[in-house]
Amino acid sequence: MEEGTPITHIDRERLYEKVWSSPMSHLAREYGVASQRLKDLCVQAKIPTPPAGHWTRVAAGKSVIRPPLPEAARDASIVIIAPSPSCNKTSSQPARVEADGRKAKSATKSIPGPKQKSSAKSAPYLSVPTQLRNPHRIIAAWLEEHQRSRENARRSTLPGLAPTPFTSVDRRRQRILDTLFKAIEKAGGKAIEEDRKKLAIELEGEAIPIQLREKNRQIRRSLTEDEKRWSWNAGKDWKLELQPTGKLVFEIKRYLPRDFRQDWLETDEVTLEACLPEIFNTLTRAAPLLALETQKRRERERLARIAEHERYLAEQARKRDDNQWQRFLEVADNWQRHERARHFLQALKQLDLDPDIMIGERSLGEWLVWVERRLTTGNPLNQGIDTLFADIEKVTNYTYSQQHKHW
Repeated sequence: MEEGTPITHIDRERLYEKVWSSPMSHLAREYGVASQRLKDLCVQAKIPTPPAGHWTRVAAGKSVIRPPLPEAARDASIVIIAPSPSCNKTSSQPARVEADGRKAKSATKSIPGPKQKSSAKSAPYLSVPTQLRNPHRIIAAWLEEHQRSRENARRSTLPGLAPTPFTSVDRRRQRILDTLFKAIEKAGGKAIEEDRKKLAIELEGEAIPIQLREKNRQIRRSLTEDEKRWSWNAGKDWKLELQPTGKLVFEIKRYLPRDFRQDWLETDEVTLEACLPEIFNTLTRAAPLLALETQKRRERERLARIAEHERYLAEQARKRDDNQWQRFLEVADNWQRHERARHFLQALKQLDLDPDIMIGERSLGEWLVWVERRLTTGNPLNQGIDTLFADIEKVTNYTYSQQHKHW
């Protein structure tokens, strides 16, 4: 929000919809006021606001309760939001930073020294101390592990077990992370250490992986006499090697929405300590947007699963319909065979036959009676049409094998 933001007149209904569609901190920046001021205006206008943890539950896909907008007096249907001068000042710098986006890779291109100092003063709890006191639990665990390794190395007779001593860059890295972690947790977030000491910031239910490391540069180093004798270095006088620069780089290892910066490389003019307020603002401002993106993605996935299930049910219904039709055709074929057998029996009866002739254990007349009985019991029409379709109704999509040819 830039200076000179106009006063906003907005309907209660419209403000009610916006309050329940976006975090209060986002709307506060949009209107140039503090979050608490915007919430007080909603209370005065009898507009219910989301409770604490609402957006975290939304991001997690949990159900939330949205109270209805109560009626208000006719003369109170418009809410007037007057921007706060202090909010306009503090929000102007992040706007300039976002405008630079990823075009500026070093801290000097987006945060000149004098302006960064004023930003650090505006957020004193982000001031990095010169000494580490009462370290954050993650930093404390690192220090304890390093101390245990040193003690184990002293007790061991095996060489090479002692851990590498912390450098001045290591100490700076610990202090910067300690300051950032504590600030994030004051803002309602949490610092997370994942496998292999990978770090992440959790805000609004979103885990944002981060990395703070020393920047290396690639240099040409002349080969030693011993290295020149190695076969794979035949004909070579130098090799490429990474060398520490003593400069720190902070990286956000997750894709952020458009215009958010992802990395900060300190220079001789601006240290990473001076960039910490911008890093903090980027994380806290990007987290709600990431939570909304996660919510939309989960909704898309849920709708996709519903559509896939509906397609599955439709396919099962189609298979069952095909199998029921197959059963009907089988009954029709059976009836047609009975009709042919009945005509054949009538033709046999027209012949001049002696019914008393014995054929096996039956006489010819008994054989004719047996044929008539089978024609009667096996004719599908004699079982009744309701029995016919009741039999077809029992057919499922698993009644016939997949290789059976459908009609």
